[in-house]
Amino acid sequence: MKLNSLEFALMNNPIRAWSQRALETPMLFGRPGALAGKRALEIGCGRGVGIEILLALGAKHVVGFDIDPRMIVLAQERTARFGKRVQIFLGDAERIEAPNGSFDVVVDYGILHHIPDWRHTLTEVSRILKPGSMFYFEDILKGFTSAWPMRILLDHPQATQFTGEAFRAGMLAVGLRVTRWRQFWQWGVTGCAVADHPADT
Repeated sequence: MKLNSLEFALMNNPIRAWSQRALETPMLFGRPGALAGKRALEIGCGRGVGIEILLALGAKHVVGFDIDPRMIVLAQERTARFGKRVQIFLGDAERIEAPNGSFDVVVDYGILHHIPDWRHTLTEVSRILKPGSMFYFEDILKGFTSAWPMRILLDHPQATQFTGEAFRAGMLAVGLRVTRWRQFWQWGVTGCAVADHPADT
C-alpha cells in the first residue's frame, strides 16, 4: 500500500537517508563489498537511496520497484547516472515481475509491514532467489505499528501486522532459512535468510 503524506515525508528526507546509509546498512550487510558481483533486487525502492547503497556495496546490477509512481520518478532521476546497472519499474510486492531464480540478493528496507499479504511476498522472494542466495531484511513489528500513536498517525494494514515469531515462521514456510536474527523487543527486527530450496521451486 502507498504511504500517507506523513510517511512519505518521513521516508524522503536527509535524516532517513543518513540512517539507512550509516546505521541500517552496516547492521544488515556487515562489511563493504558484501554484494560484490551480485544481482540484487530491492522491494519498495522508494526514491532510490537503497539502490545507491546496494551498488556501493559492490552489486553488479540492481533492480528496484515501488507501488507509488511518485517514488519511481524520484528513483529514476536519482539513479540515472548508473545507466544499465539499474532497472526501476512500477510494481507490486505481492506479484513480483521477475523469473524464478533470477537474483542473488533480495533486500527489504522496512517494507513488508506495509503489505497486506506479506506472506505471499515472502513466497515471491523465495521464488525469485537462486538456491543458496540471500534475503536481507529489516522491518517493523506489530508491537510498534499497533501502538496507539502509530495507529493514528500512520497507515498500516492492522489486521496483517506481524510479530517477530510470525515473520520468522513465514520465512521458514517458504524455504527461507534464517541465518542471522536480531530483534529489538517487539518493535523491529533485522537479519538475513538463505533460500533453502531446490532449483526447480
